[in-house]
Formats: sequence, C-alpha cells, structure tokens
Amino acid sequence: MLIFFILLGIATGVPLCFLFEVSLPCRIAIGAGLSLGGFVGWLFLYILGLFIFSLFVSKEKPHTKDHPFVRFLIAETMELVCRLGGVKLCVEGLEKMPKGRFLLVSNHRSMFDPITALVAFKKHPVAFVTKPENLRIPLVGGIMRYCCFLPIDRSNPRGAIRAINSAAELIKTDTVSVGIYPEGTRNKGEGVLLPFHAGVLMIAQKANVPIVAMTAENTEKVAKNFPFRRTTVRLTVCDVIPPEEVMASRTDDLSARLYLVMENQLKNTYGKDNQA
Repeated sequence: MLIFFILLGIATGVPLCFLFEVSLPCRIAIGAGLSLGGFVGWLFLYILGLFIFSLFVSKEKPHTKDHPFVRFLIAETMELVCRLGGVKLCVEGLEKMPKGRFLLVSNHRSMFDPITALVAFKKHPVAFVTKPENLRIPLVGGIMRYCCFLPIDRSNPRGAIRAINSAAELIKTDTVSVGIYPEGTRNKGEGVLLPFHAGVLMIAQKANVPIVAMTAENTEKVAKNFPFRRTTVRLTVCDVIPPEEVMASRTDDLSARLYLVMENQLKNTYGKDNQA
C-alpha cells in the first residue's frame, strides 16, 4: 500500500510540475516537492476516510460477520503503519499453522502486537479479545469492532464469560480465528512472562479448535526507535496444541504448557540477541 500511495503522489505531482515555465532542474525539484505533497495529501485523505467510516460502526453490539474486503484493507493499512513506523517484520514458524480456525495465544509487549499480528496472519484472519477502553479509541476502536474484535472486562466475571462465549461462537461459525493475550496486560520485562489467566483458554475448548502459541519480540521498541532507527520485530509460532489435546486437558494444564513453551522461546531468542 505504501508503493500505491507513492505512485499516487507521483501521478499527482509530475503533471503539475509542467505548469511551471522554469529550467529542467527546477522543474525536477518542483515535481519532487509536489509528488511528496501528493503522497501526504492522499495518505491524509485515506486516513480521513477510515475515520469517517469508523464513525458509522455500531458501538452497541459486537460484530459477528467478517468482511473480506475490509479485512484486506485493514491488513494493508497495518502493513503501511509498520513501514512508516520503521518496522522490519520477521515471521517464523508459519509452516506449523493448522488448517481452519484456531485460538492464537501470544505475549503482550505493546500496541504493535496486534498490528504486526494482523500483517503476519493475512491468510488467517484473527480477531483479538481486548480491553473495553481500546474499542473506544477514535478511528482505531471502530475499525477493531468492524473486524470482530471483542471487549473483555476481567474484573466482571459474568462479562468475561460472555466474552469467552462470543469468541468461541466466532470460531465455531467459521467467522474468524481469535487471538488473546493471557498475561492480561502489557509486559515490560525482557525475556520473561507474567502469570497467565488460564480461563480464557476455554475459548479453544468451547470451539474445539487447536491453540497456536506465538511469541512477539521487540514491539515495545518501535515507538522508542521511531523515526531515526528501524526496529526488527520477530513473531514466532512456537507450538500448536491439537484440538484433541485441548479438549482432554484442564485449562490450568494448558496454561502451564503454553507458558513453558513461550518462556523458553523468549529466553532462547533474547539470549542470542544479547550475544550478537
């Protein structure tokens, strides 16, 4: 999408530069400036369009239908955000991904976790369970709702159960896969995990689907490095628990297994990065 906006900028700026009766070097300079202005202008109009679209998304009830074109548009937009934010995305372990729907379990480092995941899993549409306040963010909240993102308030047991049932229903109806952050909040530690909330794993049991364990690394560094340094973000699919094992296990046991696998992945990678 970045290339698309660059081409739009050039298509806007180059013809306009011929309106000026100046020397060729000046014309080239004017064309470059107009092309840059066109790029910024088209990008602004696109973001404005998304904002207006988000205003019409219902905030009263969760969306239960995924729209392929909007999903494509959002994935491309998130990739644009990554490129403009200086993110180099490295994804490992996609060959382990199961066919069909699944529950994605990941550690949580920053707001770039779901952004990079939406880019990485273009072929595997995922809707995340998130804090209610995230769905009230202007522009972003409306788009998340439209992509079937669900709010969960862990301080409200009944509300949390409703969110778990709704997430399982999205999977069972083959609408989208669901992603969760079982730590419950952002983790600022390096190579470590916060305790998991095992209850959210009931989503996989209620939907009878595999659990995909993924680790996200360096997403918390994107904002710190921008705009002068690029950030290499690594997403690793480190384990897949098949549905028969999910159904035969207690959520506490599943949580312990996922925690161990993800912790080992983070420690191994973090150790290598420190040695490099």
